[in-house]
Amino acid sequence: MAVTASVVIPTRNRRATLAALLERVAPHAAAAGAEVLVVDNGSTDGTPEVLHRLGADGRLRVVMESVPGVSRARNAGARAARGEVVAFVDDDALPSDGWLAALVAPFENPRVACAGGRVRLRIAGALPGWWDAALASYLAAYDLGPEPADLGQRPWYLSPRGLNMAVRREALLAVGGFNPRLGRRAHYSRVGEESDLCLRLLARGHEIRYVPDAVVEHLVDAARLQPGWFFERAFWTGWSEAMIGLAHRRLRKVAGMLRWHYRLRAFRLPYRPRGEPEAARVRAECERREALGYLLGVLRWAPVRGRLVRTEAAG
Repeated sequence: MAVTASVVIPTRNRRATLAALLERVAPHAAAAGAEVLVVDNGSTDGTPEVLHRLGADGRLRVVMESVPGVSRARNAGARAARGEVVAFVDDDALPSDGWLAALVAPFENPRVACAGGRVRLRIAGALPGWWDAALASYLAAYDLGPEPADLGQRPWYLSPRGLNMAVRREALLAVGGFNPRLGRRAHYSRVGEESDLCLRLLARGHEIRYVPDAVVEHLVDAARLQPGWFFERAFWTGWSEAMIGLAHRRLRKVAGMLRWHYRLRAFRLPYRPRGEPEAARVRAECERREALGYLLGVLRWAPVRGRLVRTEAAG
């Protein structure tokens, strides 16, 4: 018997892209017999009125989560979902043909608790002259190749991306959901909530799969294509990696990252673009900011590491 699914879409102030997503998701959900839930995470741009109208028509269910944070919104959607599998897609993404069927297929195996697919970038307008392909990961690009894979055998940072992943509901709730300390919030661009979740699922003996045929496009706002945006995202990437490392790895491994990987990068001279940015220097400054974020994250969280581990999925 096929597993049942719920599509959960967290949203905050993205009425225009949300409408396009809902139109794209509808046939996927209908073909799979899946429900669609939209979690309004405190929108103020007219999104609630649009959702109220669509909900009244029976096309979707609306869940309210007033506390900002994508992890909280996903958790609220998972709690309200009726399907055995919760398929998450973000409000600035567009699924490709066959997305939901491919994403849910691995769950026929009862050992599989999480699966994720490819994320391709659709960038509005032309790429800036300083663009470097190494920056794509900060925009959640994700592609491990054309073959399916068991991600339990891959490094933890290759976990699926939250804008295109599915989780068995029972397993998700059993480990406490996504960690609210990680993931985007109103004023913070923390990341890594997917990796943290996958590490907790693996620790319970579950399996995680990469599904190359489940593809979404990430719609990248041109406003993000500024060096400052990438510098900030790089800092929070390092900070989040420190939190995840302290929660799941031995302290000597966390310290080893400082010594062997981040130390030289953290003490580079800062780069503040004047005039046309230089690609190599933008990339190097992202590396410096990430290293600085990791260093400060370790200093912040190492003294209370035991509390972090015990309350990693707390509010």
